[in-house]
Amino acid sequence: MQENKIISLEDRVPILRNKKRKKANIRLLMTILLFFSLLLCVLYFQTSIGSEINLEIKGNNLYTDKEIQKLADLNQDDSFLTIHSKKVIQKLESRNTIQSAEVHKRFPNKVEIVIKEYQPIGQATFDGKKHLLLESGMLLKDNHSLENTTIPELNGWSQGDELQELAVELSKLPKSIFHSISEIDYTPSKDDPLLVTVFMNEGYEVKTTIRKFSNKMSNYPIILKSIPKNKKGVIHLEVGAYFAPYETNVTNVIK
Repeated sequence: MQENKIISLEDRVPILRNKKRKKANIRLLMTILLFFSLLLCVLYFQTSIGSEINLEIKGNNLYTDKEIQKLADLNQDDSFLTIHSKKVIQKLESRNTIQSAEVHKRFPNKVEIVIKEYQPIGQATFDGKKHLLLESGMLLKDNHSLENTTIPELNGWSQGDELQELAVELSKLPKSIFHSISEIDYTPSKDDPLLVTVFMNEGYEVKTTIRKFSNKMSNYPIILKSIPKNKKGVIHLEVGAYFAPYETNVTNVIK
């Protein structure tokens, strides 16, 4: 039979002390590493390299990068730590020209701002200066060239409710129909103060009203199929639908 090995308390004390000493050393080492890591971070952000942010702005067509910085209230003195994402987003989204904004911060000094602007849906001239009409109904001075963007010319309009209502209706149009429109003239009459004349890229005129404009214009592709080829004229969509060729006084009712 093997005799049970009995370890006295005096023999166990050194082992327990060594374990406690090791744990204490590990804690001390972790504390020292954390302290020096924080110290290095503080020193880094105090240097000229650490204080400069690498700012990247995406999605802006209506504004330049510098203009976005100004709208976001970002200064040259701002650092990675002093930029608060929520405040930047709130300032940008408070504009009627910006639909949404996101801010992504990536250590050590990269800040990325991604914005989604309200798209321009028309251009008009007021007081001799060109303005862009946005989806939001906001009018913005056309200070920047919009590459690869074709939007209708708006003639005869004033800065009022009619233009705001048109912006809402244009934003509802299918893209294929919207891009077929070259010009929209405000041509009110005694019978219809909301009457407009729409000039299409295919060579047709469309007489319709601002009220339910998108609903009426959505039938445009179907109406084209019922018109004889090479025959241009005016498509009337005020009440019902009929086509009047330019060269005659004959009208064709569209069923």
